[in-house]
Amino acid sequence: MKKISPSSIIVIVLFILVFSFALIKKCNREKHSIYTKGISQGIHEGVRGNQNLDYIFIVDGEEIKGFVPSSFCDKCPKCCINGDTVIVRYENGNPQNNDLVTKLPKGEIFF
Repeated sequence: MKKISPSSIIVIVLFILVFSFALIKKCNREKHSIYTKGISQGIHEGVRGNQNLDYIFIVDGEEIKGFVPSSFCDKCPKCCINGDTVIVRYENGNPQNNDLVTKLPKGEIFF
């Protein structure tokens, strides 16, 4: 029977921590959501060569930049047109934690 090396344990623990952080961030964004309008900046190449849909929105007079994978365009083709309006969902008190949605959920209003 093989013994698990300490470096393997460290890698596994780090993976679990990163995954947990991303999941907590997503849950907070969904639980404490605020919706606003943003402007699509079109598709651009990301740091690692992947395609992202970039967008900007304003919260308390501050311009925030965000991006989602270009696969979002499959759900919302018009969102990928540069200059078009997009619906941004962000966490109350933390607008850096944001993403796009295809439509405003029932009962929600723009902030």
